[in-house]
Amino acid sequence: MKRIINKDFLHNIALHLDLFNTIGGGVSETFVSVKQHELDAVIEVWAAGVNPESFKVVLRNNNLTVSSTIQSNHSMHVAAPIFSRTFVLPPAVNMALIDATYEDGKLRIKLPYNESANKAREIVIKQL
Repeated sequence: MKRIINKDFLHNIALHLDLFNTIGGGVSETFVSVKQHELDAVIEVWAAGVNPESFKVVLRNNNLTVSSTIQSNHSMHVAAPIFSRTFVLPPAVNMALIDATYEDGKLRIKLPYNESANKAREIVIKQL
């Protein structure tokens, strides 16, 4: 039995299998986690065999949509959607400071909170 050592070849085969599986009605396994911290929240997305260029992150109003597609290497006209998820962001998130990075196979979206969101403020009770 011969082992295939060429990583580019194996990566291309995996992409094509995933593309054909998705086109044929299969589902690509995608993992999403949302973690809340004191100063921010973090969304992590991991999809098997998906290149960083395949991900798209769009912010419209308070809706953050994360999606990805697989593009065929042979034809630019053939693409299959893998994943799409929309998150409704709370008012505490500072929309101007949202940041996305891709590292070690994970898309990481940092959602920093507004500074005033974490500060306690006493509300004065008015007597009428």
